[in-house]
Parts: sequence; structure tokens; C-alpha cells
Amino acid sequence: MSSTEAVGDATGMSAVSKAMRVLTALAETGELTAAELAGTLDEPITTVYRMLGNLEAIGWIERESKRGGSVRLGIDLVAVGQAVEESLDSRQSALAALTRINDATHETSYLCVRDGNRAACIERIDGRYTRTEELPIGGSLPLHQGAGPRAILAFESPAFQERYLGALASAQLNPMNHADLARLTAELRRTRETGIAVSDGDVTPGIYSVAAPVFSHRDEVIGSITLSSLRAGNDDRFGEYDDLVRLEARTVSTQLGHRE
Repeated sequence: MSSTEAVGDATGMSAVSKAMRVLTALAETGELTAAELAGTLDEPITTVYRMLGNLEAIGWIERESKRGGSVRLGIDLVAVGQAVEESLDSRQSALAALTRINDATHETSYLCVRDGNRAACIERIDGRYTRTEELPIGGSLPLHQGAGPRAILAFESPAFQERYLGALASAQLNPMNHADLARLTAELRRTRETGIAVSDGDVTPGIYSVAAPVFSHRDEVIGSITLSSLRAGNDDRFGEYDDLVRLEARTVSTQLGHRE
């Protein structure tokens, strides 16, 4: 690293550190004026004004007036904090559910969340005997492929579904035809009715997966829980798997404040 790069990095970290001190002070006190912040942080008032301008520009603070008024944390920062808290809560609750599923079945279980038009796996426990490779941690699939992604898509808003299906139909590479769109639409409707999505070899031959949606306290779908296993003929276990996944997803949703 060159000396110029080192100076640049140090300056950047210094700015981040000062911004964090501003946010911490506001979180502890609720509101402060710029002058009070300058005294609390032992920083020149001009430096404080510059930091406040930058933080206000990204919505992380709010000011009653440009000079002299009180300063408080902005709604955008509060929303970020709530999103992080919800993410941590959902991940912790889901991990406990994945563990229970794995303990009861010895099969692979994983948690997916929506990432744009895809579903990404962010937690996973491998099965004792069969380690399916459909969705490793960090892997993703389009929302219409696989049980976990479809369990999310089925409970997204009608407007989102309409946009998503429209994009599939108008894709430049391998657009989905009318018959396939009709089948997918019927499958999403069936998932909403039964509370589970099933993938029987359509992503990975020989693999049966069942997934159920996870909801937040705002009644919004935020992810899905999936059980994935090796298919061996007409396996009687699959009915039990369906019930177990549906139950565990509801348990996680209830822990997150969702009420059916």
C-alpha cells in the first residue's frame, strides 16, 4: 500500500469514527444541539457542522434548523436498525427451528431470504446421511425455482408477483411461455392454500424438498424454511415432513410477532 493510500484510509476511518461518536451521543441523549455535540465530542464546531451535513444527507440524522436547532437520529437510521434487529431475530429463531427439523429427521434444513428476484440461503444444517447441494450457504435461486424460493414468492404482494411473472414472460433469454406461466401461477396459488411449497426433483433430480414461509410482525413474508431429502420411491415420510416444516415455520413466525 502506498503512503498516499494509507493516508486516505486513515482519513476515511477517522471520519467514520467521528460519525459513530455523533450517532452514539444522540442515541444516548435523544437530542443535542450542534454546540452541545461539539462540547460532548470535544470537536470544533465547524467539524461538527460538516459531519451533521453529511449524516443529514443520507437520512441518518434530522435537524430542526441548519444552525442552532436540536439534532436527533433520523428515521432512515432507525429503519436500518430495526431491519438489522429483525434480521438477527429471524436468523436466531430460524436456526433453532432448523436444528429441531434436523434432529427429528436427520435431513438437510435451511433458511432462505429474498434477495431481489432471487432467494438466498443464509443458514443451513446438513443432513446426517444425505447432503444435498441445492442451496449451500450463500447460494441462491430465482424465486420461481425450488421449494424455498417459491414459498417466498407465493406470499409476496400481488403487485410484486405480477412484475416478476411479467419479467419471466418478457425475458430476452429463454422467456417463459404461456403454459409454463399458467402452471407456475397455479402452483403459487396451491402454495398459498396449503401453506407449503414442494419441489420434487425439478431443481435436482432425486431430491424432494418442502418449504414454508416465515412472516414478520408486519405480516410480510421475510423468508422460508426448507427440508430437503433424497427421494426413495413413494416415501411415507414426506407427509410428516410437510407437517413438520409447516409447524416450524409457523413457530418462527409467531416468535417474530406474526399473528395468523
